[in-house]
Amino acid sequence: MSPDSATPITLTHSVEDEIETSSSEAIDAFLRSRATNNIDPVHSNRFCSSQSSSTNSLSWEDNFVPIEPDLYKFLVNGTKDEILGLSTNLEEFKSSEERNSVLHIAASAGQSDLISDILPQCKELIKWKNIKGDLPLHSAAKSGQFNALKALITWDGFSKEILGWVNKEGDTVLHIALQNNQKEMGEFLVGEYCIGKACYMMNKEKVCPLYLGIKLGYWELVRNIISYTSQNKEDSEEALLQGMSVAHAAIEVNNIEVLKELLSNHRNPIESWDEEGRSPLSYAAFKGYLEVVQYLHKEFPECAFKCDKDEEGSFPIHKAASGGSIKVIKELHHTKSLLNRTEQNILHVAAASGKSKLVSYLLNVPELQGLINRKDKDQNTPLHLATKGFHPRVVYILTRERRCKCELQNKDGLTALDVAEIHSGPYPTFKARLTWMALRYVDAPRSSQLTRKRYVQKNGIQKQYNKVNDTKALEGYKDRVDTHLLVATLVATVTFAAGFTLPGGYNQSNPDIGMAVLAHFWAFKAFVLCNTAALYSAILSVVSLMWAYMGDRKLILVSLKFALPLLGFALAMMSLAFMMGIFVVLKTVSWLSYVVLGIGSVFLLIVLVFFIPLYNPSYIRNSLVRFFFSGTFLLLLIVCENSITEYD
Repeated sequence: MSPDSATPITLTHSVEDEIETSSSEAIDAFLRSRATNNIDPVHSNRFCSSQSSSTNSLSWEDNFVPIEPDLYKFLVNGTKDEILGLSTNLEEFKSSEERNSVLHIAASAGQSDLISDILPQCKELIKWKNIKGDLPLHSAAKSGQFNALKALITWDGFSKEILGWVNKEGDTVLHIALQNNQKEMGEFLVGEYCIGKACYMMNKEKVCPLYLGIKLGYWELVRNIISYTSQNKEDSEEALLQGMSVAHAAIEVNNIEVLKELLSNHRNPIESWDEEGRSPLSYAAFKGYLEVVQYLHKEFPECAFKCDKDEEGSFPIHKAASGGSIKVIKELHHTKSLLNRTEQNILHVAAASGKSKLVSYLLNVPELQGLINRKDKDQNTPLHLATKGFHPRVVYILTRERRCKCELQNKDGLTALDVAEIHSGPYPTFKARLTWMALRYVDAPRSSQLTRKRYVQKNGIQKQYNKVNDTKALEGYKDRVDTHLLVATLVATVTFAAGFTLPGGYNQSNPDIGMAVLAHFWAFKAFVLCNTAALYSAILSVVSLMWAYMGDRKLILVSLKFALPLLGFALAMMSLAFMMGIFVVLKTVSWLSYVVLGIGSVFLLIVLVFFIPLYNPSYIRNSLVRFFFSGTFLLLLIVCENSITEYD
């Protein structure tokens, strides 16, 4: 049948004579008269005339009868009497765009009875593939039409080999059923109609139905597939190693029973790797699944000494370290001396991954205490790696160890403090700032300025000392200066006003006219002293910040360094002045005055905790002061870690 003679079929006697004509003008007029019919937008295919179909170049068939709207509605609604009454062969009908047959459309609509009735008249359509390579079976599975799928499969002329046919994506009907979470459909295909090689065939994404079943948790289906594959080991084991690892899938869902059943029937999956090059044991160790690790370690002890195919060339114990699992580390303890391709031990990996609890554990294991200053291929110690990753708690733990040598240099000649300052950038994050603080609190040394400059120039890193002419950096500093200047001005204004509006007021009679009424109370004296200190500290801070407007970057840094502690002191004194002022005027209500005093003390401490890190003292020699700063540092660590847990 030529494209010009392909005539749409209707089911009304009024147009039968029109259909018999072969002129293209009559066909076009007929199709235009049907264009206003309502079509199901989900299943329709934007029908076109046979004349337009002649422009489509298909490799298998260009000659077909386009399905027009009325016939499409009959297929969707299951109106079998009208369809079976057609004199034209049903096999000739195809949709114009996707080349769906009448079986495709009926299957997508779930018309199981219609499928059973029309199959004897269009036997070959059971094998017809549309432009996407989909069989009617694929269409039924994609639409989730289980009854339609049953009608196709239970037909007497159905051949089971069709269940292994794939579309252009490499998907069998079982692939599609599982991709669409059709549990009942999948179990029907595998259980009642064991579909042979289709159980383990890989699609173009290298995924097999067994992998999908494990990920979805369809355990009955999974066991049936494993049972079948165990009977066909030669073919199935080779196929299972080609795509996404089914062993990793079982580990990911943490189902040790399925993993045991899989590996008891197939040993090969233990040799598989995931996308990141991790073996099953390494993946389980990284996830921290102790029971799975214990099983794999017992059944396949050699795997603990096999290197992964990742970039670092890690062993399972390294993956356990990067995952932070102490229990898994204990299970694989006999491999503790293994080094990865970059010559890193487990303490290197734990520090680089920021696993603080594991780092603390490793430092307390007697035979591992010597790892703290070991160097990797690039001469980095665990402290270097923790610093580069900006893991402040790990840096804090390492630097508190007397055995830790903060002065050690890597192959570039950089100490840990150099790494923190160079890689933090001109505007460090909160984590970077805390990491820097942890190193400075123990007076960690720097390398020579020449060494730092050479590294910066070699790696193209733009740091503060080579950003003198960077306008953006200067603007950032000026914004900080403006903020501090505003706060300092407000403090000076408030404390100045408080100096002339004394709590309790002034005497209005002789001989002490104009004198403060409450001047003899100790709390009033404390108020005056604190308010005066706050005023002059704020004024001095304002004056020092004015120097920052000279435009020189170094002068800006000096001004900020000088003004910031003054501003902090002014805020603290202002808080104390307020607290003492309220306390003295409420002296007659003693319980309320002491409540105010307690509340003020608590919040003053909180203010100091949050302000002290902004000052960042260069180093602390006095042990008592260092202890105080360590307390505030730990509180900030808690804030930082909680924010990471909540928002990352």
